[in-house]
Amino acid sequence: MTGPNAPQTKTTDGWPARVFATRLTSYLITPAIAGLILTILAPFGTHNIELVWRGVFWVGLCLAGGLGAMAAHQLIVRFKQPATGWVHSIGQSFGSVVAVAPFVIGGFQIDSLPGILLTLFYIWVIAIVITVVGELAGRKARHAPDDSIDTPPSRPALMDRLPMQLRDADLYAARSEDHYVRLHTSAGDHLILMRLGDVEGLAHPLRGLSPHRSWWVAETGVAAVRKAAGKMTITLKDGTDVPVSRAGSARVKDAGWLV
Repeated sequence: MTGPNAPQTKTTDGWPARVFATRLTSYLITPAIAGLILTILAPFGTHNIELVWRGVFWVGLCLAGGLGAMAAHQLIVRFKQPATGWVHSIGQSFGSVVAVAPFVIGGFQIDSLPGILLTLFYIWVIAIVITVVGELAGRKARHAPDDSIDTPPSRPALMDRLPMQLRDADLYAARSEDHYVRLHTSAGDHLILMRLGDVEGLAHPLRGLSPHRSWWVAETGVAAVRKAAGKMTITLKDGTDVPVSRAGSARVKDAGWLV
């Protein structure tokens, strides 16, 4: 499966990134907006309810669904499943259904099996739309470039340790070899005397992770992430295959590299 091939972008501190980049507020803001929209549209016969109470009804239900989605997210993370993506959104939508269905079925006194099943389907349709919109908004906000800052991104200090012909290259990864570290770049690789544990700090502002105890991989260096026969492998843009340990696979999934 393809990995994160897009160029590295900074996380902006402006609105709406401050809202949607924080998962808790994303689970509250998106449902609240959806509740206001449903209040205006008044679907499923709620146009007969007075505007104020209709707003309380729809906003309250959507907020309950947001809390259900948040609970589903915590379960997904606990079982070490990917914390982003469409499967994650579907799981959240089912969490929303569980949280909202008792209020709707009990409030409207729906007691027939076909009526209950149809109601659950309607609730799920609304829930999946809200969770997908929230996922897209959060993803865009967390990775949107900050156009208000004109200064170019700083180059990793680690690149200054390379020969002149490699210093302007893109850093892909670092591999520990005895007391040395081999840096993989877009212009080739080079061996330098240092500890692997110092790589991440010197690679700032690049984002990356350690998929294996002898590797550190920059997100921008990933060409593909594959999983076969229970084993995960990262392929760098220079064609190098990086092994992923059991602990590293959880970090790769949490980072959203395995799509």
